[in-house]
Order: sequence, then structure tokens, then C-alpha cells
Amino acid sequence: VLVTIYADYIAPLFDKFIPLPEGELKQQIETMAKSIDFPLTKVYVVEGSKRSSHSNAYFYGFFKNKRIVLFDTLLEDYSALNKEPAEGENGENEQTKSKTKNKKQGCKNEEVLAVLGHELGHWKLGHTVKNIIISQMNSFLCFFLFAVLIGRKELFAAFGFYDTQPTLIGLMIIFQFIFSPYNEVLSFCLTVLSRRFEFQADAFAKELGKAKDLYSALIKLNKDNLGFPVSDWIFSMWHYSHPPLLERLQALKDAKQE
Repeated sequence: VLVTIYADYIAPLFDKFIPLPEGELKQQIETMAKSIDFPLTKVYVVEGSKRSSHSNAYFYGFFKNKRIVLFDTLLEDYSALNKEPAEGENGENEQTKSKTKNKKQGCKNEEVLAVLGHELGHWKLGHTVKNIIISQMNSFLCFFLFAVLIGRKELFAAFGFYDTQPTLIGLMIIFQFIFSPYNEVLSFCLTVLSRRFEFQADAFAKELGKAKDLYSALIKLNKDNLGFPVSDWIFSMWHYSHPPLLERLQALKDAKQE
């Protein structure tokens, strides 16, 4: 419910959401959504370029009321960096105009569809529902263990509370200290799971015939988002919820060559 409230009422306070105009891209998005039974109702473009050059796309909504949101930085036709400045605007000289014109950002329509194919793969494969279930199970487990441990006098005595057992202190001790090893293990497991989901979503886009376009889109997005393509595999396995660029490209490479 909070996700829907945020998307419908809070996010528009900070960014401008406009419906994607009728055209080839919107028609292709609707066709792809229909092909996998995605209950698409609206497609929006958000003016994210006003606060960041980061490119992204996402969907939200419950049941049969799904909506897709595209950042304007994801689209070549909407990116502010690709628009030619008005002649004489702010006293810009020809060199500055040329530099702005040559700095391309965003993806072509086919690449945008490939990125959406990846995002819709998360929906089709049930990744969002699985993450919600895992989150609720973890919350239940944490509060269950809290209920078990909050009555242990030795726990408070270890921190100098011999005669009293303040609930707030117990909350801090249990969640900050007792759960610390558990949180590290859980964080690692969730990172591994997230990376697995990302590879599965890429594979789903590949099954839609978008491997070649996703390959090029990932390179462009990594460049636009100032990502660093090289990382140590152990470090990335522990810290990165998304696989590094080169690992994702390698997984797509065979299909791209075909």
C-alpha cells in the first residue's frame, strides 16, 4: 500500500510525471506487455534529469493495475543532454554547443524495450513477490526472537542492568548486538539471491529476443550512470546486489553472437 501511495501521491510532488506520448515506442511497449500477459494500464515518463543523470525504469501497482515509469534520461528522444540549445542561449559559443550535441545519452527504442523486458522478467518470474515474502518472514523471525530474549536477565546483566530490564535497552541490545552476525549472513544471502534474480531477468529478456539490444543497453546505462565495469569477484559477490557489467555481458554474449 505504501509503495502505491508513494508512486501516486508523494513522488509527483518532487518530479513531473507525464504520459508517454502515442507513437511507435508506446505501441511496442504495449505489444510486449500483452505478449507476456502483463496487465499494463499506463506508461509514464518522469523528468529525472532535473536532479540526476541516472537512468532507470520500473513498474508498480497491484493486481490488474500495473504502470510502467521510464526516466527521461533512459530515452534518447527525451534526454535533456541530447537537445540542442537555442541559438545564442546564455551566450553559449559554438564550441560549447558542439560539445553538448556530441554528448549522447539514453537508449534507442529497441534498447528501451530490452531494458523493460528485463524489468518485466522480474514480474513474470515472481521476484517481487518472493522478496516481499522473504522480508515478512525475516520480520516475523526477528520479533519472535526478540520476544524470546527480552525476558533473559543475564542479557541485561551483561550490559550493566542488574536490577532493571528496560524494553528500549533490550531492543537496542538484541537488534544491534545479538542480531549483528545474523544480519551479516542474511545480507550476504539476499545479495546472492538478488544477483541470481538479475541473471534470471536478463535470461528472460534474452528469451524475448532482446539479447543483442540488452547487451548494448547495459553498456550505455553503465556509461550514463558512471558505473565502473571491473570489480573483484569476491568483493562484488559480497557487496553488489546487481552483478557487475562484464558478468552480465558474458551471460548475454552467446545469444548476442547468434
